[in-house]
Formats: sequence, C-alpha cells, structure tokens
Amino acid sequence: MWGVRLSQQVATAGGFTGRTRRATRPSVKIIDAIAKYIICAGGIGVTIAFTVIIGFLVWVAVPLFDGATLRQSSTVNLASVDSVAHQPLAMGVDDGVLTAWVLYDDGKFNTYRIKGGELIQSVSVTDKKITGLSNSRGEIAVGHPDGTVQVGRVTQTTDYLQASKVPKEHVKDPAGSTFVMGDAVVHVVSPGEFRALRTTCTLGDAMPVGTGDPSPVRLVDYFYTERLEAVTAMREDGQLVYATISKRENMMTGAITSTLDSRSLSVPPKSGDAPCTLVMGLNAQMIYVIYADGLALRYNLTNPDKPFIGETQNLFDPGQNATISCVRMLLGNLTLIVADSKGGVSGWFPAPDAIEPRDELGLTRAHVLTPQSSPVVAIGTSARDRQFVTVDAAGNVVVRHMTSGTTQGSAHVKSSAPIKLVALSPKTDAVVTLDGKGTLNVLSLDNPHPEGSLAQLFMPLHYEGYAKASHVYQSSAGSDDAEPKLGMVPLIFGTIKATFYAMIFAVPLAIMAAIYSSEFMQPQVRAVVKPVIELMSSLPSVVLGFIGALIFAPFVESTVVAILLSFLIVPLTVVIFGFFWQFVPPHVAVQVPPWLRFATLFPLAGGAVWVCFVVGPIVEQLLFYGDFQGWLGGRIGSPMPGWIVLLSPVLLLLLTLLFNQYLRPHLPLYRANASIPIWVVEIVRYATTLALSIGLAYLLGMMMTKGGHDLRGTLVGGYVQRNSLIVGMLMGFAIIPIIFTVSEDALSSVPNTLRSAALGAGATPWQTAIRVVLPVATSGIFSACMIGFGRAAGETMIVLMASGRTPIIDVNIFNGLSALSANIATELSEAPVNSTHYRVLFVSALVLFVLTFLVNTTAEIIRLRFRKRAYQL
Repeated sequence: MWGVRLSQQVATAGGFTGRTRRATRPSVKIIDAIAKYIICAGGIGVTIAFTVIIGFLVWVAVPLFDGATLRQSSTVNLASVDSVAHQPLAMGVDDGVLTAWVLYDDGKFNTYRIKGGELIQSVSVTDKKITGLSNSRGEIAVGHPDGTVQVGRVTQTTDYLQASKVPKEHVKDPAGSTFVMGDAVVHVVSPGEFRALRTTCTLGDAMPVGTGDPSPVRLVDYFYTERLEAVTAMREDGQLVYATISKRENMMTGAITSTLDSRSLSVPPKSGDAPCTLVMGLNAQMIYVIYADGLALRYNLTNPDKPFIGETQNLFDPGQNATISCVRMLLGNLTLIVADSKGGVSGWFPAPDAIEPRDELGLTRAHVLTPQSSPVVAIGTSARDRQFVTVDAAGNVVVRHMTSGTTQGSAHVKSSAPIKLVALSPKTDAVVTLDGKGTLNVLSLDNPHPEGSLAQLFMPLHYEGYAKASHVYQSSAGSDDAEPKLGMVPLIFGTIKATFYAMIFAVPLAIMAAIYSSEFMQPQVRAVVKPVIELMSSLPSVVLGFIGALIFAPFVESTVVAILLSFLIVPLTVVIFGFFWQFVPPHVAVQVPPWLRFATLFPLAGGAVWVCFVVGPIVEQLLFYGDFQGWLGGRIGSPMPGWIVLLSPVLLLLLTLLFNQYLRPHLPLYRANASIPIWVVEIVRYATTLALSIGLAYLLGMMMTKGGHDLRGTLVGGYVQRNSLIVGMLMGFAIIPIIFTVSEDALSSVPNTLRSAALGAGATPWQTAIRVVLPVATSGIFSACMIGFGRAAGETMIVLMASGRTPIIDVNIFNGLSALSANIATELSEAPVNSTHYRVLFVSALVLFVLTFLVNTTAEIIRLRFRKRAYQL
C-alpha cells in the first residue's frame, strides 16, 4: 500500500524532482519527424548519387575493352565481269567501301562496284609488264623488265550531283544504294542528294635505275612526303639502287619531268636464293633487304651520300625452320610486320643499342603476336592507327594491334582459291580479300577502340624508338601517324609519389602541432592558434598552385641547398632550445609566462632560417663543387657527397637507438650520484654520435663510390624547376589543417582521468602525452592521416600547376610528375566524346577511385585495430 501511494504521489508531482513535466508541443514532434525523413532522404540520396557516379564511370569505361566484331558482309566474283588472265598485284577500297580497285601485272587498273560487282572502268596505267610492285596505302611504285621504275598514286575524287544530272531511273533510288554512271559510282546519300566517286591511278614517267645493261626490276619500294620522294629497287642482276626523285615543270607546256638521283648500294654475296623483300623505313633513312631464310640486311642512309650496312640480323630463332612469307611496313614507317610460313607474326623496328658500334641501333623483335595455324599469305595495314590484318592459306582473317600485341578479332573466309591480297578500308571499318580466281570478299569490321586493352593501359610495352619495354603515357603527338602511348602506370606512380612527399611534409608537422596544442599549449593561446590553422584549409588550391608555380618554384630553384638545410636546422634549433630549457633553474622557469616561451620559438626559427641561407652557399661550395644542380645532373663531381648526406641521418638514428638500448643503462655517468652534470654528458654524447655517424657515412660513401655506385640517376637526378619537392611542400601545406584539426580533436577527447592518473604516478607531461594520451588517440590520428591522404591523392590544381606535367616513373624528388587527377583536368576538355582518349580518361577516374577506396578500406581496418587496443588500455 505504501508503494502504491508513493507512486501516485510521484506521478501527481510530475516526477522525483518535484517539477511538473511539460507536454511536448505538436510542432516539435512534426519538426522532429520532418528532420528524421530529411536526414534519411539525404543519406539515401548520397548513396544513390555515389552509385550513379561509379556506374557512369564504369558505363563509359567498359566499351574501351570490347573486342572487334568481324563478319562477312558480301562476296563478289570479279572474274565473271572481267576475264583478265593476269595476276593481281595490289588492291584497295574507298573510304565508304563502295568501290574496289585492282592493279594487275599487265598494267591494267580496274575499278569495280562492290555491291553489284560491275566493272566500272579498266585502263592501262603502263604499257609495260610489271615485274616488281610496292603499294603503301595507295602510293604505288612499279618495276619493269627493262630496268625502269614508275611511281604514282591512287586518288579518289568526290563530286556532288544534282538530280538533273542523274539518269531518270535512279532519281528515286533509296538512300544508301549505288549505281554506275560512266567512270564513277554514284552513292545516294539521301533522297535527291547524290555523290559521285571516281578512282584513278596515275604513274609518272619510266625512270631507269642501275647501271650497265638493263635488267628486270624484281623488288621495289617507294616513299613519298612533301619534303622527300625516294625509291629503292633491286634488279635481277643483283644491283641495289637507292634514288631520290626530283621533278621539274616545263613553264611553256606545263609538263612535269621526273629524274632520279641514283646511288648504288653494295650487297654482300650470299649463296642460295635472291632477296625476297625490299622495304624502306624510318622516312627512307633505312633500307631492309630480307631473304627467305630470315636474313635481313639493314642499310643506314642517314647520309645518302655515304650509305652503309648498319646491321645484319636473322629474323628467325635458331632451329625455327621457317621461311619469310610476307613483310609489310606499319603506319609510321618504322615497324616491320614479319610473317612466316609457320603462321608466326612479329613486329621489328630499330631500337637504341649501344652495343652496335656503327649507328647505335639494333633491329629488335619488339612484338611477338599470336601465330596462325597456316602460313600467312597476305598482310594489310591501316592508314589510321596501329591495326593490321593477316590472312593465312586456310582463309583465316585476323585483325591485330601491333602496339599492344593483341588479337582484335578474327573470321574465316570460304574461298575456292588461295587468297592473294587483303586490304583494310581507310576508315578501318571493313576488310576486303581477293583470291586467285577473282572472288572479292568484304568483311565488316567494328573496332572503335583498338588501343583499348589491359595490356595497353597497365603493362610495359615496347614502343617504337625505345630500347626496351616500358610504361609510357603520351596521348598526343606532333603527327597523325605517331604511336599512341596510353600506359597509366606513370600517372598512378605520379599520384602516389605526390601524395607520399606531401604526407612526409605534412604528417610530422601536423601531428606534433596537435600534440603541442592539446597537451602543452595554454587554453588562451590555443583558442587563437587552432582557428587560425583551421582557416588555412580555406585557401583555394588554385591560388596555392599559382603562387607555387610562379613565385615559390623559382625561389626554391635559386636557393635549393638553403631550403634543404632548413629541414634539418630549424627542427634541430627547436630541439636544442628545449634541451637547454630543461636545465634552467625551476624558480626561474616558473616566472616565464607560457605564452612567452611559445613566442620565443618564432624568432628562433626565423634565425635558423637566416643561418641556412647564409650557410647554404658555403655548404654548396664545399660538398657539391659550387653547383648543386650540376652535381645532381652528374655533370660535375663524384657521388660521394651525396652518399654522406644520405647515410649520415640514417646512421645517426641507428647509433642513437643502439646507445639508448644497450649502453645508456650501463654507463655510470647516467646514475644519480654522477659527479658530472647530465647536460654536459648529453652534449658530449650528441657530439660524439654525430661525429661518428658522419665518419661512418664517409667510409661507406667512399666504398660505394669506388664500387661504381652512383645515387644520381636512381635516388636523385637532374633538377627541374617544377618538381616533386615543390608539390610535396605545397600539398603538405594544404593538408596540414585537416590532419591537425582531426588529430587535435582526437587527442583532446582522451579522458582527463588518464592524464591525472599518469601524472599522479609520477610521469612527466611529455611522458603522459607520448605513452598515455597518444596510444589512446591513435585511431583518431590515423584517421586524420588517411583523410589527409585522400585529400592529397585527389588534389588537382596544385599538382597541375607545380608538377611540370611529366608522366615518368622516377623517385627523384627533384624531378616532375603527372598525377591522375591533373591529367583528367587537363585533357578531358580536349578529348572527343566517346573516343579512345575520352574513355581512357574515365578509366583514369575509375582507377583513382579504386586507389583511394583500397587505401581508405585498409586504413579503416587498421584504425579499428588501433581503436580496439586503445579500448583495452
């Protein structure tokens, strides 16, 4: 009964406090419900937005890795419309795959409509039999039995016609259809719009090559640019001739006369068959004479007046027992496509080779592609990129990409006769084959991103002109036929490198500042200092990058030794000040206000910086021969000073750890009853350890130098103005406020009961901060570092403006870099939508996301472990 009455009294009074409870207003409940739903909606919206962004990145990037689609489109029997009993030597198609042209060995040049197979025209471009021919994407050179050559090209012209000029029966033809009108094929673009396409072949005058009696030209090759026109020919009698072509126009008649400036090249005697292939490369500066057994002679014509054999190379491995079946020059006129009788396909080009004494080049098999099951009988190359197509004797057509060494697609062509010729359309959207019985097969090709492969993006590839396989990123070049280099490893490395140097600069400063602010700074001073540091994060990164690129980088370049010295002298000055302050008598130290001790650090640091700038030139003169940048580049001096500077701090730290671990507990000088003051002992110990570390570094540096080890070119190297040092300092300055704020909050949130217990047990404030507070706050400090890491990894403008934009893999802190974020910001506006370059940039964004995701996930796992250990404390 008593309990019931008591509860009734409490309920009547409104609670144990005796105060009457106020009922919650309806408006508060409504606002609380609204806030609940808004917060939930916001969280769900963020999740959805994040998912949509990642999905969009994947949606844009995935098509980059789609393979090629190659399927047979049509088959036309050319023999049924033209009974030419001669061998086809060259073939091609127009950019719309509407017409095909064929050049035969009797000099006839025929053009056909592909859809119906009609013969459009048949003209004789030469009245001589063709014994040798070269066709490089429509640039033609032919050789004749009388020892002469003719050069020219296949041209295609387009005219747009009005409906009145079109036969009436074709005026209403549907869009996409074609018909023959005279010597042209007319394509119906749209109702009432007609396009007439004409294909012509023009050869110049016959020009004799070689000396002595006329001899049939067996092999010929032709090179043409606006600056140089050259031809090389191999005659039946063994003469090898290189000639440049000059043309003169008759001012009266307008006729153009071509003349040859010939040079005979000596061919070493070789028993057996004559050469089977003659190809010019490297803009007519190289000539390759190749025999069926794989022996290749490379002539160097860098100086046409003094040609020489630069190299003799065997294109087959010992015991391969194969013969050369086809050789073609890839777009860019540098890489040889070599196919053999066993179906093997490989890519060769001259690469830097210091072993070769004559021209420091060596013919290198840079790419070995997937072989085919039958001998390769024909090769067709693209006029747009590094794609090419190979056809074997069984009718298998394979589309390949040379740079990545990948097979893009394949198909089988059913043919009653061996395939003689194959060609890629100018837009690389079709493959056309021609067999010995005149059957023309057209295969549609859909391969919008031939460069898109994991090997191209993430594997080291052997690019043209490079000595070995390497990771290279170069999305643009000065010419259309340059080899694209889309390796993303240099960008990933640059991102990690910039983040690493930024973290090295920011983490020690931010964490030590957080420890000082949380544990030692007066609350009045901290109330001013912390907001000021937090305001640093509001500085726009573009402003930091602008100042760093235009002001800070030139300043550091002129005073780099002093800047590097300041990293050592300024902290050492503060440590020395703290060391001597602890020996100040307590009654004197108590009278100095804490703010004054804190303010004293600023003039001390300023004085240390002034000393660095005064001593810097002296140190540069003594250690680095008066030119630090010249020493870095290896132009002057020996590597020994670098070894001393590098090894001295490491040895100093190692000796200090060994002394504190093994010697200090056993020395009588550190006992309480020692007669010598402890500060004297410490000074002598510091000086002895420093001298010993420098002496050991000198000895080790001497040994490394005598052993031929030079850290220049590996750990350090040439100095560039916008480098990783600048990026690290600027990005470190940008992320210090984030790391400081989160770390300081983590340290301040440690319960004061732990501090009081440690101080009560006799620990000093420093011991309390390092051994009690810091372990408890480790998880928060680690989170602060990871937040700073994510901020640095995603930084764009500082890296863009202060890094030099050099996508290289180099740990040298004095060299530049290129990061993923900066590369995306620079190139995305210039990349055509849905192009290969465009999708590669989206892959870069996806890689950056994955990189930060993996780091943050790993960091969260480690943070949880730290948190568990802190909870156990």
